[in-house]
Amino acid sequence: MPPWISAPGISAIKDSKSTFEIIIDRGSALIRPTFDDGLAGWIHFAIPSPASNTRNLNVLAIDFSGSAATVDKVAIYLANDPQFKKENLQKRESFKLDMPDSISYEGTGISVSTYLQFEGIYSQISFHSVGIQN
Repeated sequence: MPPWISAPGISAIKDSKSTFEIIIDRGSALIRPTFDDGLAGWIHFAIPSPASNTRNLNVLAIDFSGSAATVDKVAIYLANDPQFKKENLQKRESFKLDMPDSISYEGTGISVSTYLQFEGIYSQISFHSVGIQN
């Protein structure tokens, strides 16, 4: 079975345009909106580099649980270049996505971005981990 590279939920990074609140709780990051007019936005994760003999990134896994909230989009970047994007997901729980074409890793940084949509100020998402199978 191919290995996974992953980042824990506590490594969640708030987008500069986001007003979300991030609370670290037992290895997970609890994300909540702070204003009624800020119910959607991006959260980013920096993923460690794979082993030097690894060249392909094949499967994306997002491990989370939510309450009145969804992950609507995901994107994978190598350095600042978008390599994979999936929209209209409306996922309410953990999921995996096969990438149609393997992403060839060339030694640049890896980041995974998730676009969250909250139903209201009372909504929340708890990220446990984000990983890529290579």
